[in-house]
Amino acid sequence: MTLRCTPTLDKRSPIPLYHQLAGWLEDNIVQGTFEIGSKLPPENRLSENFEVTRNTVRHAISELVQKGLVEKRRGIGTIVRRKSPLHPIRQLGRMTSFVDDFDFKDVQFEDRVLVKDLIKATPDLAGKLMLNPGDGIVMIERIRLADRTPFVLEKQFYSFAHFSRLLDIEIKGSMYRLLVDEFGVDLHHSIQTLRAVRPTRDIAQKLGISRVIPCIFLESIAYTSDDVPLEVLQSFYRGDRYLFKVESGQYRREMSTVVE
Repeated sequence: MTLRCTPTLDKRSPIPLYHQLAGWLEDNIVQGTFEIGSKLPPENRLSENFEVTRNTVRHAISELVQKGLVEKRRGIGTIVRRKSPLHPIRQLGRMTSFVDDFDFKDVQFEDRVLVKDLIKATPDLAGKLMLNPGDGIVMIERIRLADRTPFVLEKQFYSFAHFSRLLDIEIKGSMYRLLVDEFGVDLHHSIQTLRAVRPTRDIAQKLGISRVIPCIFLESIAYTSDDVPLEVLQSFYRGDRYLFKVESGQYRREMSTVVE
């Protein structure tokens, strides 16, 4: 493949060279210069053309891998996967699963269960699950990945008295589907709250991001139709990758009386 109009990277710019190179490669992927299924130029060639180190090239390609645009195949090279980055959209108006957030058919999903344990309810969790402090709670912590990229860190809490079998069941895919299929629960509605947070060192490491990248912390409490809480879900979404969407109702102009 012949590189056309190879630009010179601005070494005086505060923007890192690897980020400039990643931007150029992404632009060429979007424009079709590098087609889906084709290989990017070898690292040594990019290094020579742009007069940068191989390490800079590797950082640039890693940025594209994180976006889901390319994948590295051992013995083959870097292959273009898609023209647009993976930017999942979380619909806040309804109860959805992680898989529902993606609008791509060729995404490879993976769950990594980090912790599955019986813990004692803190006063906060006890209040949210209508339990007594110290009662048994099943706690599950897992990473949700798409195309081998971590997107969400989830911590889920359930009453041990009702969901003890979760400790013996393989946790994979939609937890809501598992709760319905295995326990026959009445998942009626949830109340969700969210805020921007700076990730702790532990959370940042698990999500594979720097601590300077903010996360969206979402807490969701799922209820039955009788308003009995079933689940407390605490999720940390990568702020650099996730979009949140909510559909609002019609604007209503309320009539008011003007006092003169």
